[in-house]
Amino acid sequence: MVNPKVSFIVPVYNTQEFLPRCFDSLLNQTCTDIEIIVVNDGSPDGSAAIIDEYARMDSRVRVVEKSNGGLSSARNAGMDVVRGDIIDFVDSDDYVEPNLAELLVGTFAEEHPEIVVFGAECEPAELASKRIKQLLSPEACVFEPFDPALLFSANAQPYVWRAAYSHELIERESLRFAENVRFAEDVVFQFESYPLSARTVLAPDRLYHYVMQEKSLTHVFNAGAKRMDKVNAHLLVLHEVLERWDRRGLLGLCPGELVTWFLDLIVFDLARLDAEDYAAVAARVKDEFANHAGQDWTSLPAKGAVRHVARKLANGSKISIVDAAQLYLATRGLKACIERFA
Repeated sequence: MVNPKVSFIVPVYNTQEFLPRCFDSLLNQTCTDIEIIVVNDGSPDGSAAIIDEYARMDSRVRVVEKSNGGLSSARNAGMDVVRGDIIDFVDSDDYVEPNLAELLVGTFAEEHPEIVVFGAECEPAELASKRIKQLLSPEACVFEPFDPALLFSANAQPYVWRAAYSHELIERESLRFAENVRFAEDVVFQFESYPLSARTVLAPDRLYHYVMQEKSLTHVFNAGAKRMDKVNAHLLVLHEVLERWDRRGLLGLCPGELVTWFLDLIVFDLARLDAEDYAAVAARVKDEFANHAGQDWTSLPAKGAVRHVARKLANGSKISIVDAAQLYLATRGLKACIERFA
């Protein structure tokens, strides 16, 4: 097969019990002009045998074997061999609707986007917060060219598997995942790719089934004992975003929104850190923003509550739960603030 319409990239690591459902959902697409690139990321369970069985059954399944390097490394390995006009990422413990490829092909042909973002369902629904459900429910919209709302308010984040990319965009901009980032690696990729897309289409169709696992890194990091690990992971994401924006000359796009986004992301965890950890984190945040956005970074956010938190961080003063709540109220509104404390 030469240049199929859609390439699905599926990284696999220790998900043998979910693979048949995932692969069946892809092979049974109503649009059959596809390839499925399965990247076995050194999985020590029985995944390899299942992958080989599907590859024997259907020539559209292409297998990449590699030593374990993590999700970003596996996705990059898939992108290195991809042939399709449209690239879509699927996690191996999830599955998709049968018309996903058909909708993508039609949307790319009719609307000529470089990225298409679509909706998703969480399973089981009771594990998903209202915030996650909201983020997976975009409204129909077209961004041409980039608008900060795409990153900060249009429900187009944070998961890369709910977006499909033109192969031309991926290669033109040499887009790859940050292999040193193991948590929220999707965010780094989206922060780099969205501003580079000439046209991005959001579709409300819920075409992806996100199967939430209690043992996932996201759930583990949300435990109080792992709070500092979570903050450090977010700091690494910030570093990678700023470095990539700096290299591409994107830092002038929306620096105030970027500062606001990051402080909103970590403010409640910051307020709960002990004094020693807090001081270390405050110094790192200050250095990252000062180095990339300038010494006056604390004045960039539009909302006073955000500037207040930024200035406390910059001078090393401890952020309180009240500070966090006021920032949350300013950025997300009263309803979200009530839900946060409910």
